Parts: sequence; structure tokens; C-alpha cells
Amino acid sequence: MSTNSISATRNRFEDWEEAQEYYLENGLTDGLPVVVPTEARVSAMLEHCGLAPGQVIGVEGIRQKRFTAEKIAINAVMAGCKPEYFPVVVAAVAACCERPFNLHASSVSTNGATILVLVSGPYAQQIGMNSKAGLMGNGNRANATIGRAVNLVKTNFYGSSPQGMDKSTFGQPGKISFCFAEDLEASSWPSIATAKGFPGGVSTVTVFAATSPIQVEVVGGRTPREVLAGPAQGLLAMGPDTPEVLVVISPELMTYIDKADWSREHVQEFLFERSRLPAGEWMAWNRLNRPWEINRPEEMISCVPSPDCFTVVPAGGDATPYADLIASWGSSRSVTKEIQIPR
Repeated sequence: MSTNSISATRNRFEDWEEAQEYYLENGLTDGLPVVVPTEARVSAMLEHCGLAPGQVIGVEGIRQKRFTAEKIAINAVMAGCKPEYFPVVVAAVAACCERPFNLHASSVSTNGATILVLVSGPYAQQIGMNSKAGLMGNGNRANATIGRAVNLVKTNFYGSSPQGMDKSTFGQPGKISFCFAEDLEASSWPSIATAKGFPGGVSTVTVFAATSPIQVEVVGGRTPREVLAGPAQGLLAMGPDTPEVLVVISPELMTYIDKADWSREHVQEFLFERSRLPAGEWMAWNRLNRPWEINRPEEMISCVPSPDCFTVVPAGGDATPYADLIASWGSSRSVTKEIQIPR
């Protein structure tokens, strides 16, 4: 069932229970109840951003799906978004349509990749997003509903539903929602938005085709090399053919990195070097996809192609010595878009 079908039926229900049964029976939700996308609610989303219903936000290249503002707004309402969250959802969907993200391939993969939405810049604070304790979990409406809206668009409009187009072996909870904000107060570093080339003060979304996260506890250590050694070892679990990794570092660990005046680039270089193993060792564990291409078993191979394939983000709860490692899927690359904030 497509979003067109939702549009045609969204005002015909007698009560809330009837609406929920309809959406559940027709595979139009993620398994959870939805907000009924009435004309008034959808219009409020569009009006907040000044978007016409038929305005094309993005076109996916493989299936030639045209993502219109109305289709995105319908799913944002269903997810429970407030209108002020809608600019983030729109930017995220536009980013997913860019060729490097490879939406189609990640949507049909057996890997279980989901769309992760990372928000950077002051707009995240303005709409009340969580960048601190529990940022990847429950309890924050903005985080939960923005991520849910993007994934509902993928299910309801693009057609990537479980046991249909979506061939995930296991799936993961992030397929319901995976969205959080960078903590701009946890580090002296420039924001991710600035690091990716946007002017200061601009807010952005970066989308990743994300696999399940690996949380690493750091036991002891007060220098960057000591506190990053554990996360570097955790990267080895991802194997040597990982295209990108999102590394989320808690404020406690960031204090040691800041005190030593290590830049984001310094951290990237360290993680790259410490996640290298000889090709022969990767082969011994059956981790190389194309071992026949290796001529020298002693050749050192990292888990990612280059240091800039790490996106390092300060965020999370205070007084917690953890890092979270999130690999991106196969042929997908992250894409960053500016959030067009209504004036």
C-alpha cells in the first residue's frame, strides 16, 4: 500500500481504533500506532516550511521515485512530528535521495541497515533534540519522531517493508527510529556541520545507512591514546571492508581529548592506524571479501579506506566512559544537507 492510498483514506475513519487497525492491516506502520494524517495536520506541516504539496524534494535514481513534500508530510504526521521538526525530515529525505547514499541498495540488503539521522547545529537545540544521556534511546519526541518519519517514508512511499523489499536477516531497533543530535557543548571542536564545509551557525542533517551500534567501555586511562585504544579495538569487529564509521564519544572521554588539544583529525588518524591488521590475519578470520587480491599477507589493512571515513561526534551522558561505533553499509556513503529553516 502506497502513500497515495493513505492520502485517499486519511479522513474516512469513524474513530482512532478503526484507523489504527486499517494502517496495521495494510502494512502502513512500523508496528506501532500512528497519528492519523488528516488534511489539517498535513497542511500544517507544509505551511510551516512554505512548501507546496507537489514540490519535489528529491528523486531516487534506481526506481525513479519522486519524493514530494506532501508524501513526506503525511509520514511526518503519522510519526508524531511537530511542524517545527519538519524541516529536519525534509532535509534528511533529500539527503537520502542523493546518489552516494544509494537508498535502493541499502533498502533491499540482508545486512539490516537503517537510516540514521545525525543533526548538527543550533536548530537541534531550538526544537529540543536530545544530544546528551539516552540520546539514541527513548524519551525525546524530536529524536524519536524525526527518525521514525524518515523510516516511514522509506516503508510507505519507497516500498521497503519487512519480508518484502527489505530483506534484512535480523533487522534492528533502529529501523523504527535512529536519530540524535551532536552535543555542541561537549567539545571545543567545530561542529560536524562546519567540519563538512558549511558556514558557521548553519544546521545540517547527515544521513548514514547504519548498521547496529557497538558500545565500547573505556576502563582507565587519561590520555587520548589510552581512552581511544578501546574504541580502536572495537573497530576490528567491523572488518576491513567498512566504508564509513560514525564514532560517538561521550563527554567524559572528550575532556581527556580536549585537554591534550587533539583535533577531530588527530582522532581520525589514531583510529585509522590502530584499527589496522596484517592482511593475513584478516584472512585467517575470514574477514576479507576478496582475499585473492592480496599479494602480501603482511600488508596492513585498516577497517576503513582512509582516516576521513570516520565521522567523530561528541555526544551522550556525562561521567560515562563510553564510545559508540556505528558502521555504514556496503556501497552507501553518508550525505549531509543544510536544514532550510523557515524565517
